[in-house]
Amino acid sequence: MKKTACFLLAVLLCAVVCLCGQFEKASAEETVEWTYPVSVSSLQSKYAVLVNEENLLDKSYRPAPLVRVRNVKQATNTELELEETTANALLDMFAAAQAVTEYTYTAEDKDGTPVTKTASFPNGMTLYLKSAYRSYGTQSTIYANYLDRNNGVDDGYVAKPGSSEHQSGYCADILNKKWAGLDRMNQDFETEVEAYWMKENCARFGFILRYPKDKEDVTRIAFEPWHFRYVGVEIATYIMDNNLSLEEFTVESQAALEDFVARGGDIRKQMDKEFRLLNAPPESTILDEYGEDGDAEVSLSF
Repeated sequence: MKKTACFLLAVLLCAVVCLCGQFEKASAEETVEWTYPVSVSSLQSKYAVLVNEENLLDKSYRPAPLVRVRNVKQATNTELELEETTANALLDMFAAAQAVTEYTYTAEDKDGTPVTKTASFPNGMTLYLKSAYRSYGTQSTIYANYLDRNNGVDDGYVAKPGSSEHQSGYCADILNKKWAGLDRMNQDFETEVEAYWMKENCARFGFILRYPKDKEDVTRIAFEPWHFRYVGVEIATYIMDNNLSLEEFTVESQAALEDFVARGGDIRKQMDKEFRLLNAPPESTILDEYGEDGDAEVSLSF
């Protein structure tokens, strides 16, 4: 009888130890917090993909769904297409610009002195779409023609086939009416009011200024004040607020992901958590205030 009791006690102790171990493991997993300012879900999105000479798109790559961009002014008679979410975000940005009748911004004088200016648009600020999705084959032709015109010199203004963001379907070249009528684009476009407005407001719609003026050594692409890339509002806001290139953001965010996993974090579980929080109903608080019907007022927190 005593042997049986001892055996049962030993089994019970083993079970307790096992449960404690599982509890400690679960508790450790729960304490691993994601602290980077951008959600894991956004970092895992297809819109966060980096496209450049080190990260080429396959010749056969074609974004889906790819849609015709309609109801916007164009600087070309060609039918322009973008990935669907990108196209919808572009329409929103163009509509917001059209609603602008007056815009105050800070420019630089010839000697570099900041100057505050105000521009008026009685009929609204009008943006023009110059270029959108390009296939690998189209980019190959553009690149070859550019080299022919430029005596074979690649000075960073035209991307090599496979390294062009235009093939991703997530980027667009955007101009104003004055520049839409010109044959070539150049960096002087940065002094146009529309260029200032787009740089300041693009993140609201999920876009970034992809090739900034002060990041040419990082992107290895010449400054393009007309080239905007869709990455989603959360990533775009972080990049533009912190004056980063997409290359710098990718290095920084991937380091954060690696650190999270090294500390015991689970990417899938974190994404599930973010999804639950995003879709959770608003919290309600009963206030010490009463309406005309005599019922207590309720405050909702989103």
